[in-house]
Amino acid sequence: MILLEINNRIVEETLTVKFKNAIAGNKAESIDVTVADFDGVLFHISNINGDKTKVRVSISLKFYKQLQEHGADELLKREYGDLLITPPEDGYNVSVLVDLEQIPDNWEETVRKIGLLKRNCFASVFEKYFDFQSQGEGEAEAQKRAVINYRNDETMYVDAKSDRVTVVFSTIFRDEDDVVLGKVFMQELREGRRASHTAPQVLFSHREPPLELANTGARVGENIGYVTFVLFPRHTSKETRDNTINLIHMFRDYLHYHIKCSKAYIHSRMRAKTSEFLKVLNRARPEPKNTEKKTITGRTFIRKE
Repeated sequence: MILLEINNRIVEETLTVKFKNAIAGNKAESIDVTVADFDGVLFHISNINGDKTKVRVSISLKFYKQLQEHGADELLKREYGDLLITPPEDGYNVSVLVDLEQIPDNWEETVRKIGLLKRNCFASVFEKYFDFQSQGEGEAEAQKRAVINYRNDETMYVDAKSDRVTVVFSTIFRDEDDVVLGKVFMQELREGRRASHTAPQVLFSHREPPLELANTGARVGENIGYVTFVLFPRHTSKETRDNTINLIHMFRDYLHYHIKCSKAYIHSRMRAKTSEFLKVLNRARPEPKNTEKKTITGRTFIRKE
């Protein structure tokens, strides 16, 4: 299975070109690019006040206010420092600024950080609840469950206990066959735990929310699925949490991406098989009697049998 990139490649490649041109002494050019990402996220790369040497990268997340409740602003200040612009660009939640006249020695790391802007926004809620879990029973039990409406009609729930952090994704399957393929993927994830004892526990429920969400108003229906990850201290510790966040915040996109790829593969195989069957049928079709034939010189005749 393919793991989706956690960074935005278009943003990184665009900034890399800008930095390399500036280092080479080329004349700066204006830019105005809008980039779409998963979960309805938008990036906007532009100049400020027509100054071609000032490149601003802004990000818009419909659910950013919910992330702010869990420390998103503080985490971004920690990660981006002086790159952050206050206030951000109109219509966007966060903006960072790159000055092509003052290129740092580690500009490649700066590009990489900006490409991870969406990931770092998401990371705040996970880091917060990972810390609650590590602080012990009293702190973890006192915390309210985080509810992030990361897509239209789809929600992520994060809850901390003294010995685990539970992350639940609700997702909508638009087609009936998506439910079948989704169940197959969930079965594979459960089987994967047999091969790796360090993998988190994965649970899948269809139609009804899991017991953790009982009496919370979580949606029910034939096209609703809930995926639960149970993360233990080995997944939430300081040494491993970055990798855990990288993988888990992309899970919904990972699931539906592979469902669509599987459907496309099945359709392509069906079309190939249908083409083969048609060739077999055409070869097996008997020739009609009294058919008109042509000689090598182009004259026609009718052969009677």
